[in-house]
Amino acid sequence: MNPATGKWMLKNPNGKVLIPPATLGQLDHGKVVLNVGWSSNDPAFVYGCGNGVASLEQTNAAARVGNGIAVIPYYWSPAGYAVLAVAADDNQPASWRSPAGQKCGNWSFPGATADLYLMPAADLHAAASAYHQLSGTAPVPPRWAFGYLQSQWGWQSKAYINDVLKHFLDLHLPVDAFIFDFEWYTKHPDYGVPPAGEDHYSDFGWNANLFPDPADQIAALKQAGVHFVGIRKPRLGNKDALAAMRSNGWGLVKGVLKPKDGPDVRDMDFRDPGMNHYYQQQSAPLIAAGIDGWWNDEGEASYTTYYYWNRSEAEALAAVRPGARLWTLNRSFSPGMQRLGAAAWTGDIDADWATLSRTPASLLNWSLAGMPYSACDIGGFNQTPSPELLARWMQAGVFFPIMRTHSTVMTTPHFPWLFGTNALAAIRNALDLRYRLIPYYYSLAHETYATGLPIMRPLVMEFPRDPQVANLTDQWLMGARLMAAPLLTTNNQRSIYLPAGDWYFLNNNKKLAGGRTITITVAPDAIPALIRAGTILPLAPVIQHTSELPGGPLELQIYPGSNASFTLIEDDGQTTGYEQGRVRRTEFKWNEHSRTLTWKVEGPYNGTDTFKDLNVKLFAPAGIHQASANIGTGGRLKL
Repeated sequence: MNPATGKWMLKNPNGKVLIPPATLGQLDHGKVVLNVGWSSNDPAFVYGCGNGVASLEQTNAAARVGNGIAVIPYYWSPAGYAVLAVAADDNQPASWRSPAGQKCGNWSFPGATADLYLMPAADLHAAASAYHQLSGTAPVPPRWAFGYLQSQWGWQSKAYINDVLKHFLDLHLPVDAFIFDFEWYTKHPDYGVPPAGEDHYSDFGWNANLFPDPADQIAALKQAGVHFVGIRKPRLGNKDALAAMRSNGWGLVKGVLKPKDGPDVRDMDFRDPGMNHYYQQQSAPLIAAGIDGWWNDEGEASYTTYYYWNRSEAEALAAVRPGARLWTLNRSFSPGMQRLGAAAWTGDIDADWATLSRTPASLLNWSLAGMPYSACDIGGFNQTPSPELLARWMQAGVFFPIMRTHSTVMTTPHFPWLFGTNALAAIRNALDLRYRLIPYYYSLAHETYATGLPIMRPLVMEFPRDPQVANLTDQWLMGARLMAAPLLTTNNQRSIYLPAGDWYFLNNNKKLAGGRTITITVAPDAIPALIRAGTILPLAPVIQHTSELPGGPLELQIYPGSNASFTLIEDDGQTTGYEQGRVRRTEFKWNEHSRTLTWKVEGPYNGTDTFKDLNVKLFAPAGIHQASANIGTGGRLKL
């Protein structure tokens, strides 16, 4: 950078020019405008701006939050760098566009100053690592969050809740959380509450129709392996609470805090220390009663509402339950939220095949935009899905970071047993596979914590030189080795592109050559998933909920073709002890030449939930070979 002339450029450590010479920003109608160009040899698109479009490749992004929308002032350019733009006012974020015919990002910053963070990054791996170093690495979620989460608007009574739990147990359908809408704390939604509020409206209480004895009922649910997650709204409905908020100037008016709030203000400004303290005080008894997570809805009043809301919830949890992991589910996000323990979901979507087909693109874009834990309303929020649609959506959800169904009160609840015997069988298979994959997903979550790499990845992240996957979203990777290719249409056939190398279908020893497209027919209860040759895949037994882990021996599947390794990471699944190293790491290594598996166990954690025994399956093309062993502190098996 030459301060005298205003000329600047960006090079990588080897001297390659990543951003050609440009001028510093200029003030234009109260906004800083800055052009960030790239070479004529690079594609005229970037990755990682969020889900404003249905494509991985993006050419503009106006940063914003909305109902299931999170567009981030960040991107990675194939030129070899990533960029994060920060405006002077966080609630008026920067935006960018690529002018027609030009290979540059034309950034616009509201206000008279601009911060632009530049990160040389040769690929999406390096970009993810740099971005998370800058904005904060996502902590490991509680282990139950990787199970199946049953959400519903319309839980009717205590008896209704108990009946739903009984169905899950009797039908052997795994589940780890019930997520409750308005009805857990109030008898009617606040949409019709007048501006002055209502005398007896409950913002921080319990609806006695559902929870006459909340602490005891939540304890009983947890005894059955089911955690409690309750919805939260960013506004108040109680008349006295609203009056206090307005008199103290704690309200949020179009994203701006005013000294004294007007009579119509109901949104809380979580940035204000007084509001923050009040919210934590009101939340403390709820946390003490046993609530395990929050579902934060309709917080799009400002770009940063969700961030400060999550920060308040994190501080409240730390005060009541020191060392517990925060888990929240939010309808949008902004940069930095991931470091608080936040997840996000894609909002109030429709129950149709087109929405299912679009959903993976949204989740993949969020992975690249810094939100590694994402979800959707499986089955759709609006309308009732057909049994086939719900079953196929659940199958896809096996390979989403968070697997959660939800629907409006006006539809059939997305309980698996309400959609016929065929759908029930398909959904049971999907849930069983989800739970078998938890050791793999949980270990990947520790990788995310250490490196910033997301669990759910577009194929372009692992195969950057393959043009066939540059914009592919109907199949994706979980980690680097497991490729999901679920049915996203009503046709029982689909094409699957196999990148270079050899591949196997999950639980199959037939080797498939890569670099080509195959077409398969998929049975209603089948879930296409493929494994790269040279992979070690850890699987749990089929269990009812994550509290039953280990539930039996660890199954270690080996898909040969090259040397392979995998590090299984275990901890208590609940506390932040892993941040101080209280984990158990079991490093498995496969030697292709000697056909030998070796492993070594390290780390102080040795809880009753760790795996003690090992069943190994080698999916060799010539036949499947099996062996068993005690894990102990290490070992060796020749197969």
